[in-house]
Amino acid sequence: MKDDMIDGALVAIELPGTKGRLDGFWSHGRPTQQRLLVLVHGLGGNYYRSSFKKAFMRLGPQQGWDVLSFNNRGHTTETTDERFSDCVADLDSVLRFGRKHGYRDFGLAGHSTGCQKITYYQAKRQRHDVCGLVLAAPADDRALAQLDLGPRYGYWVRRARDLVASGKGDTIMPAACHGFTARRFLSCSDSRYAEAKVFDYSGPLKQFRKVTTPILAFFGSDEEFACLPVDEMGRVLKEKTNSVRFRYFTVEGANHGFKGCETRTVRRVYRWLNAN
Repeated sequence: MKDDMIDGALVAIELPGTKGRLDGFWSHGRPTQQRLLVLVHGLGGNYYRSSFKKAFMRLGPQQGWDVLSFNNRGHTTETTDERFSDCVADLDSVLRFGRKHGYRDFGLAGHSTGCQKITYYQAKRQRHDVCGLVLAAPADDRALAQLDLGPRYGYWVRRARDLVASGKGDTIMPAACHGFTARRFLSCSDSRYAEAKVFDYSGPLKQFRKVTTPILAFFGSDEEFACLPVDEMGRVLKEKTNSVRFRYFTVEGANHGFKGCETRTVRRVYRWLNAN
């Protein structure tokens, strides 16, 4: 069936100064559009898995957007010991690729941990050619770690800090800590770290507040990784944003991956992007 086919090309994007490359899929019209939407996957994800990403890639060109979905350095099992700050160089490389191919306007769309990455990136770079951030299910990883670990949360944070301080940050933590290295566990679970602070809904959200670019945030009503009721999470973001154009909404009946609600949700995203 035609809906099962997505036109485009596999790409390998160079990371300057390293031997690494970022694999991805570039979905584009004929001729290509002037605008490129960059998809940033969540924790342990990749550029192709999930019907949510495929909806963006399938619908993008007919909505006036070409789409690039790529593996950042936290894809699949690589998330075990990824360095969160690498997201800046990763996105620099992807946008460099986009400009090389003629794009002048970019949208950044993150899902789950991808939201932390695009928000942190834009707070750092303040790029004028980024015309919008799309935050799909921006979760509070620190609060989730507290919920998951309960009274043992403090113990495991202290244990991980000790390991990092003694030069053993690559030690694998227990399954209760996602099987991450001590360094990676702290990155997303300890409020001393940038990644954990990006969407700490109880905190000042300093990085989020630095972004003045238009922002669209949305959550599924059945979000299984919510630290607060999703409407309250949306209100917190609205109260603390300095975006020139901020909006949030809830997708009724959707879970964290928006399963079964992909097409209607993605159409709504493109309507917002096209109104910028």
